[in-house]
Amino acid sequence: MAPDNYKIQPAYQDDEEIHLGPLWTGVKQSFRYLLRKWYLLLIWLVIFGGLGLMYAWWYGIKYISTTSFAIQGQSASSGLLSSSLSLANSLGLSGTTGKGGGGFDNKFFASLIQSRRVIKESLMLEGTMNGKKDLMANHYVELYKWRTGGLTKKGWNASPVLKDFKFVPKPLDQLNRLEDSVLTVIYQSIIDNNLTMEYDESSPFNTATFLTRNYDYSMNMMKLMVDKSAKYFIEDVYQLNRLNLSIADRRVDSLGKALKALDYRVASLQDYTNNLIRQKGTVGVTAAARDRDLLNQQYAAAVNNVELAKVTILTTAPILQVIDDPVFSTTASFVSKVTAFIVGGIIGIFLGSIFILISRTIDESNRKMKERQQLLDQRNQDTAAA
Repeated sequence: MAPDNYKIQPAYQDDEEIHLGPLWTGVKQSFRYLLRKWYLLLIWLVIFGGLGLMYAWWYGIKYISTTSFAIQGQSASSGLLSSSLSLANSLGLSGTTGKGGGGFDNKFFASLIQSRRVIKESLMLEGTMNGKKDLMANHYVELYKWRTGGLTKKGWNASPVLKDFKFVPKPLDQLNRLEDSVLTVIYQSIIDNNLTMEYDESSPFNTATFLTRNYDYSMNMMKLMVDKSAKYFIEDVYQLNRLNLSIADRRVDSLGKALKALDYRVASLQDYTNNLIRQKGTVGVTAAARDRDLLNQQYAAAVNNVELAKVTILTTAPILQVIDDPVFSTTASFVSKVTAFIVGGIIGIFLGSIFILISRTIDESNRKMKERQQLLDQRNQDTAAA
């Protein structure tokens, strides 16, 4: 076989090179085609611009109340606190090492502000919305039109049980079954739709937001929940310690009364033995004076212990520092109609251009296939005629 048959062909031939000329020509033709179909692009622009306006109308105006807070706690392992705790325990006070300030951090209050108790108690407090003062739970029902209903659900007026239902001020433990059930529904709605809590271990601050379509409700509800969370520790966590302190105070008062009785006894014995010559008669005075000195030391130690225990309770309580108060950090959120129309129009032009070019490509492909079929049929007819 001739050696020329084994000649290696070049890796690239001239007809395999990429030419940008036809590509650029195709781009210009597509652009000119779009310009000729400007009326179709206008229709797409109007449709999607209208959708943008509908979205802006549907979004409306929402008011976002934001609060940022940090927890500054004290560690119960410091020297002063450990000393005061040990001295308090000597008087029968319960120690707080298991639930001290170190355990109440940002994570604790991030969970506390979303708890059922805090939100439900806040809902049962009075607040102002649109100049009307009522319970926040009743305001919430009116804000979301639960009584009248809407297109997709019936309102309370259609139910005989809920038609005239309204919350009245009362503690949570006095709610009846219907009131507690409705309040639970409102709580779940707030957790799902209104309240957002951001907690980050690496950040020293927590951020809570409350979103509704009413400025007064967003601001007041966020303010009430923050206040309830801040008071929770003082009202409940240290209740036992305050009770123990009151017991210790009464014990100190008892020691004081006993000390006064001993002072009176020593003075009386000294009066009786004032003119005695024999020292044997002063034994009772010496014993009473010794008991008085011992009781005096116990009384001084008891007073110091109680005061140190009070300092311990105050210093181990976490301090909730509110950085952004809801009263000054409630802002409006809305979508500009002009911006919505422009963005919708741009999206419409983009999608419309893709649709028109794809339609053109499909039409060209169908036309070429039809021409090939006609040419093939013509050749078959010529061959049959020959």
